[in-house]
Amino acid sequence: MKILFGMLVHESNSFASGAGDFKGISVGEELFSIYRNKVGYLAGMIKAAEEYGVDLIPSIAAGNAGPRLTREAVEYAVGKLVTIAEKRKGEYTGICLALHGAGVAENADDLEAYILEQVREVVGPDMPITVSLDLHGNISPELAKLSNGLFGCKQYPHIDEAEAGYLAMKTLIRILRGEAISQTAVIQLPWLVDARMGNTFVEPMKSVTDYVADYAAKHGLIDAAFFHGYGYSDVPFVGASVVVVAETGAHEAAAEIARHIWEKRELLKGPAAPMPDVAVDHALAALEKPGTGYVVIVEVSDNPGAGGPGTGTHLLREVLRRNPKKAIFGFICDPEIALVAHEVGVGGEVSGLLGGKTDKIHGTPIELRNARVCALSDGNATYVSPMMEGLPVCYGKTARLRVGNVDIVVTEQTGAAYDDRPFLITGADINQYGIVCIKGTNHFRAFFDPRAKAVVATDPPGVTSKNFSSFNYQKICRPIYPIDLDTNFSA
Repeated sequence: MKILFGMLVHESNSFASGAGDFKGISVGEELFSIYRNKVGYLAGMIKAAEEYGVDLIPSIAAGNAGPRLTREAVEYAVGKLVTIAEKRKGEYTGICLALHGAGVAENADDLEAYILEQVREVVGPDMPITVSLDLHGNISPELAKLSNGLFGCKQYPHIDEAEAGYLAMKTLIRILRGEAISQTAVIQLPWLVDARMGNTFVEPMKSVTDYVADYAAKHGLIDAAFFHGYGYSDVPFVGASVVVVAETGAHEAAAEIARHIWEKRELLKGPAAPMPDVAVDHALAALEKPGTGYVVIVEVSDNPGAGGPGTGTHLLREVLRRNPKKAIFGFICDPEIALVAHEVGVGGEVSGLLGGKTDKIHGTPIELRNARVCALSDGNATYVSPMMEGLPVCYGKTARLRVGNVDIVVTEQTGAAYDDRPFLITGADINQYGIVCIKGTNHFRAFFDPRAKAVVATDPPGVTSKNFSSFNYQKICRPIYPIDLDTNFSA
């Protein structure tokens, strides 16, 4: 038995400026060398196939977040997948894919359904296909109809992607061997979940996640998942959903779970996060309290992991104005400043405009005057965060600059600080700082929560703001909670 497998993951922010593309594309046998015995969906798929004695045919892998994908980007990446599927047709009896659930392109509001449609043009309607998905997917009924099982990761931060990939592959193998049949039900909820409240390791989301897991176990379901959704995709089916995979009774189970979760929506409605000036006040106050460790200030409205540009200056400007001792900002993306720093070298000085060059919403550029270059790096590192431990990452040319008391890590490539690698590659040990500023929402917590004294969020204007009312939606269905507080739901 042979199974075709691959990954095309893109979290598409409809409000981010620029043109989206797939990053870090790998093809063919590279998939094994990159993902075997690592973390992530493909690692889990490979593990399951090896344990069950199944041969795999690798196709393509890519995963990132950014603006809405261009037609050309989709045609290239999906074309690669379809070409391999067509070329190897007849060798494999099933397909297992890692997709996201919040992919949007110029030519497809539902990228995941589009991908499966293109694949089914090659393999037909009867070949079993299972799919792993991100917890932040906006899951459409059309996607369920095109697959033989949708399997979401359950934890946020997503430290269980391998488990989702493993279950998707295991279920596919059981279907192919005649050991299982499956039906998939999707119940959509008119609800934009605040990702700040999505941390599944603390209350109130922990109880919701535990309830779904307990329900699945007690009722003998193959899988059940609560998808928090991704509120920055302007599509008609945006929002939370419950997906159940079972041999029988999938719809009834999904409806019961959805009704239970809907009743918890008020508990999961996040408070407004402060602006940067108040956030810095809170961070400084937290530093004065008993205990050890640094205080993290996270700028949630410019989260590169959710399609933000990573060039925003709102928080950095306030930190520079306040000039607190032992503060470090990591990191802001500005290729021009990063390259200038490499040209002048360590000990040199950099002047120019930093950040704020992508759009106006994330703040205007900050004028640097004789910022000292403390360290330089080629930007290559290996993740140590439990989310992506062992996987390579490159931030491009990277520099650590000093302005007053504040160190600033500037990179050539955008990205999120999932762990301390962006700091460490410039020689900065964040344990020696009092205030550590990053951009993100919750994924950073897998690394930082056990180490930080406190975490303070700030939500200035940005394309990943948790104030959903600030976005000019064109396609979403109204009413939807919490924009419309009187929204009703019936499963």
